[in-house]
Amino acid sequence: MPLVHRRGPCGSPLGGARSNDNEHPTADDVFDRDALRLRSLFAARQGGVQAAAEEASLTIPATSTPISVAPGALEYRVLAGYGTPVQRFNVAFDTNYGASVLRCKPCFASAAPCEPAFDPFISSSFAAVACGSPECSAECTDGSSRCPFTVQFGNTTVANGTLVRDTLTLSPSATISGFTFGCIEAGADALTFDAAVGLIDLSRNTNSLASGGFLSVGASRPEYNGSDIKYAPMSSNPNHPNSYFVHLVGISIGGEDLPVQPTVFAAAGTMLEVATEFTFLVPAAYAALRDVFRREMAQYPPAPPFRALDTCYNFTGTKELSTPVVALRFNGGTVLELDAPQMMYFTDPSDVFSSVGCLAFAAAPLPEFPVSVIGTLAQRSTEVVYDVRGGRVGFIPGRC
Repeated sequence: MPLVHRRGPCGSPLGGARSNDNEHPTADDVFDRDALRLRSLFAARQGGVQAAAEEASLTIPATSTPISVAPGALEYRVLAGYGTPVQRFNVAFDTNYGASVLRCKPCFASAAPCEPAFDPFISSSFAAVACGSPECSAECTDGSSRCPFTVQFGNTTVANGTLVRDTLTLSPSATISGFTFGCIEAGADALTFDAAVGLIDLSRNTNSLASGGFLSVGASRPEYNGSDIKYAPMSSNPNHPNSYFVHLVGISIGGEDLPVQPTVFAAAGTMLEVATEFTFLVPAAYAALRDVFRREMAQYPPAPPFRALDTCYNFTGTKELSTPVVALRFNGGTVLELDAPQMMYFTDPSDVFSSVGCLAFAAAPLPEFPVSVIGTLAQRSTEVVYDVRGGRVGFIPGRC
């Protein structure tokens, strides 16, 4: 299934207008988006988030705005078809959300035109999920026989609709009958993910698309056959049952192991993310990484920080850039090595020698955010294989 990045040259698979954020954003913009994303992931712990976040220099915006309306909250998009006959839409995908959703007609109380949106009335394969069915966990109190579906951000309901089933078409040879998703009719404006109008869930939830079998998203380089793939055991976090976790046991930089005990990582857990760009480590691990990185980069002039990205350099006029390799070590012996493009964020990636570059890591506040998060920048150019049934995650560097 073809995959595009929202800021890439193919940011609108439908060939229509792309979102305005396909230009390279500032580090502040990315950090704001990441902060909103983290706030949504840990919304259940909102009670003391603001104070703890300020102590760790990670400011989580105090707002009831749903994460789905934050600029660029979801990075990747696919073109998928719904219903019979097929209606094609540009949709985002996520590995943490826990439910698939789609904007549907009629769009009640919509401030914008109800286009594009799925029209269930012209689909012969459409069916609403009945109250009392195994998929319906909601309380049916309004007298309707249809299972209600709501989207919440913290304690705020931002969208309402119906849990439904219909045929999902991923490619001419890949269709899924009876695919379950939330058909959002009221508050659908909140579910317009830039140019995308829905979301396909690839989380560990039993109703997600990933739970039904093998799915290849994006393109692999054919010269790599995956025979050298190394897997790390997948772990679970009872507070985040839909998310993918691995055991990070150590970090080295330039071949030097950081003085951080594996128990520090084990106590926090490490989440793999597809909608957070920067990587957030428990404070002790981040401080050790930052200190060694600064020592290794002492030959470059420092630059002012961007929010919690406190290790930045001005490479203007530099003729050569040499960065130490950062290696993330996982349980089972798997190692993910990061070069400059995977561990630094540049203000002008097209010309790093007239750019400011920052170490794209920050400290994650505790205890309100009790996990480390590996963001998409660290995973760039690496094929990540989620073997859900096998309980493992594989990394193939340089394959994408």
